[in-house]
Amino acid sequence: MKIIIITGKIFTMKNSIITVVSLLLLFAGCHNVQVKESIVVPKALVEAVTFKSGQINDEITLQAQSVYLVKNGITAPVNCYVQKTLVMPGDKVQAGQILYEIATKERKASEHSAIKDTTYNKVGFIQIKASSAGTISAVTSQTGDYVTEGTLMCQISNVNSLAFTLQVPFEYNNLIKAGATCRIELPNGSNIQGTIKNELNQMSISGQTRQYLVKPLSNDIIPENLLATVKITTKTTDSQQLLPISCVLSDEMMQKFWIMKLINDSTAVKVMVKTGLKNKDEIEISEPTFSQADRILSQGNYGLSDTALVNVIKH
Repeated sequence: MKIIIITGKIFTMKNSIITVVSLLLLFAGCHNVQVKESIVVPKALVEAVTFKSGQINDEITLQAQSVYLVKNGITAPVNCYVQKTLVMPGDKVQAGQILYEIATKERKASEHSAIKDTTYNKVGFIQIKASSAGTISAVTSQTGDYVTEGTLMCQISNVNSLAFTLQVPFEYNNLIKAGATCRIELPNGSNIQGTIKNELNQMSISGQTRQYLVKPLSNDIIPENLLATVKITTKTTDSQQLLPISCVLSDEMMQKFWIMKLINDSTAVKVMVKTGLKNKDEIEISEPTFSQADRILSQGNYGLSDTALVNVIKH
């Protein structure tokens, strides 16, 4: 048996091992007290909705521009001086309303003559009147101007001739039908119902689009050359499985689609789906078939794993 001498004392090998182990345990107990901590798994804050039934439309969105198809040009009947201009651009006028008062150049010359003959005070003064009702879209002659016979003095746009020229890509040509209704969305957020009229026999070379005329079903005064958006319904269906469009997620190639379905109050799983018609607010789920009571994540669903722990803050 081996003998170990420590600080002047004699220990056997067996006793030394027991002593060392005891010291280590005592040291660990005094200096390395470990507290077990519970692991908290974070949960995503989400909102959930259920399926709804109803009608959904498939729409295409196209650009259009306002135009007045009928414009009446008011021209000078003779060589004359403009004495008074009674209209401004944007003024609404009625047929027969006085637009200008002019004086012939002979009348103007007589005003500077030394001979004053009151017999002919009204000779050479002419009133120019509107030939139709409408809105003054342009004024090209002002008071004091000298204009020759036939010069355009102003232009009246017939308010009843307002239309929108619709730019339609050639691949959508079979979806556009004359007589179909559409929705015109103006830049200020208002909507006007319209009817697709006839097709113009011309095509834009740069955009490869065909032009259609859309007649707005409204008497609102709309300025010319206003850019608007036209929504045309191409298909309508009744569906039992409609969801807000935010519920459906997809891959980068927009080839695979899925939703996150709650299987209990704290767990959501990934379910692959096939989609149908959609608009800016809702989307149809064509496959698989779900229960009307199934809860689907509508907010907070982006980036969740296949099986995710969630905290539902709104149903």
